[in-house]
Amino acid sequence: MSADETPLPIDDREGGDLGRGAWRIDRLAQMVDLPVRTIREYQTMGLLPPPRRDGRVGLYGPTHLHRLQLIARLQDRGYSLAGIADLLGQWGAGADLAEVLGLDADQLVHIDEPGRPATLDQLTAILPTLVPDHLDALVDYGVIERCGPDCFCVPSPSMLQLTADAVAAGVHNDRIFALLAAFRTAADTVARETIVLLRDLSPDGDPTAVATLLQRGRGLLAHGVGRLTIHAIGRQLGVDADADVATALEQIARNQP
Repeated sequence: MSADETPLPIDDREGGDLGRGAWRIDRLAQMVDLPVRTIREYQTMGLLPPPRRDGRVGLYGPTHLHRLQLIARLQDRGYSLAGIADLLGQWGAGADLAEVLGLDADQLVHIDEPGRPATLDQLTAILPTLVPDHLDALVDYGVIERCGPDCFCVPSPSMLQLTADAVAAGVHNDRIFALLAAFRTAADTVARETIVLLRDLSPDGDPTAVATLLQRGRGLLAHGVGRLTIHAIGRQLGVDADADVATALEQIARNQP
């Protein structure tokens, strides 16, 4: 018997916790109803990241639990272990969101545009620590929208990518949700003010020209607001040259003024 399979004390075996969200391999195996040897095989195949080490004891956390649950769901959908390994490997290697989901960049789109929405399994592959447990929050903040059973439209693939990158960087869920809430509020404000402006223009303008403005303006607005936001971030950071951006961002990451 290896160190990380050492029987747990009664209290630990009942609660399953060795500290917050940390379990030995035998407890994790019980939670997902798998043999310990299967979990080890998944690690060997690269399907599961290695545990955190505490001396000779390997400790597993929520990320491992969600990954095992994801593997089980994908297997139920007919994916082979090799196929699952390829999917997870692409994401780990830095493939972009559309590539990992098996979609072209212009296919992962909003409900009012042509394309193919994402499934719950695809979203779980991208955000294993947020989906499905925090699915409702992602809907509330506008990152995804329900558009059918096990079917989710993505208004902004870039925002979904940003959320996934934040998770991968170790940002706490509460901070991610606070950022998404701020983005949602800002987007609603821009939309509301834009609609007011367009309604003011419509009575005096040529209807055909205004309709063209609305059609063309959607893309221009999306790009323009994004660029203005990036510029405003740089201004507030005191960045006045491209060469200063990396230094400024690193200082923020280190909580330096």
